[in-house]
Amino acid sequence: MENKKGGDLICRRPETIVEARFSLTKKQNDVLDMVFASIENDDNLQYEIDISKYAKLYNIQDKSNIYGDVKKTVKTFEGKGFSVIQKISEKKENRIYFAWFSSINYIGGEGKIIIELGQTLKKLLLSAKKACFYQIKYPINFTNIYSKRIYYYLKSFEDTGWRMDNLDSLRAKLECPKSYNRFADFRKHVLTPAFEEINGESDISFEYEELKTKRKVTGIKFYVKTNKPKISKKDSIKLPTETAEEEVSATLIEPEEENSIKKIMSIMHDSNITSVEAKKIIDTANGDINIIKEKYDIVSQMKNVGSVVATMIDAIKNDYQAPKGKDIVANGSFNDYEQRAYDFDELEKKLLGWDK
Repeated sequence: MENKKGGDLICRRPETIVEARFSLTKKQNDVLDMVFASIENDDNLQYEIDISKYAKLYNIQDKSNIYGDVKKTVKTFEGKGFSVIQKISEKKENRIYFAWFSSINYIGGEGKIIIELGQTLKKLLLSAKKACFYQIKYPINFTNIYSKRIYYYLKSFEDTGWRMDNLDSLRAKLECPKSYNRFADFRKHVLTPAFEEINGESDISFEYEELKTKRKVTGIKFYVKTNKPKISKKDSIKLPTETAEEEVSATLIEPEEENSIKKIMSIMHDSNITSVEAKKIIDTANGDINIIKEKYDIVSQMKNVGSVVATMIDAIKNDYQAPKGKDIVANGSFNDYEQRAYDFDELEKKLLGWDK
């Protein structure tokens, strides 16, 4: 889905794909992101990848070879598939094999590729109970394959703020070579590059804790946090008390909510909101997308907004109206509300559940 304002692309990656063990390269994951960004809950099975849309997201000077690279990468999916195991009972399980794509149409001279999904595969992707949402511009620019894979893992747990993995299981999911069985090598070649790239060049950051059995590292606990722009408290607007005390609970996103969440993340793409924050805004507006658009047009004109999410929630609750002169009015004047100075660092913690 292409955003209407800035051209960022929002991707929905199902937990089924995030947690599975696939031998996919960095570029193959880029292609999947392009496909996942296009999938909607509809009857369509064919999706057009317009390379020019994605070329804008690469942080490189020479973009002349991007179409050729993507085309070569898509070709590597020809005849390539994966298996999904569905557990029926303690002693019985089903194993289903899927080809990644039913057909691939390379359109010459237009910089476009049309990819077709199988109907059962699309149903599987859409029926996932949990998925992570992110802007493709972050993982598409990671240079390390482990940065990309760990980003997907951590992004899917952004709402809870942490995840814990058995070390052997994590190494298997990340497709690490046997030479990384020594934790020192795993830390050097996997954790350290991912830490530097994800923390420095994405919308999340993380810390990790080594979990030991006796003296041996046997697990990793990741602590995940949403990156937000640093704003001076003195430059921030003051919010009503009731808005400051709102919290966002970490809940699973139901399949029927996903299209609305993608729409809100596209509308508010300049603010880099998360899927959890988008859900909170949707819930506040009782699912009315038009109200959210209207209030975001107002909030985006306000100066020194400390927390866009909190301000949006307040704008919806108090029915902010279009600017008159220099004031944003909420059933009167915005400045008529009794307000107090607010700690926006604490507000972000509450919105993301970090205070629990």
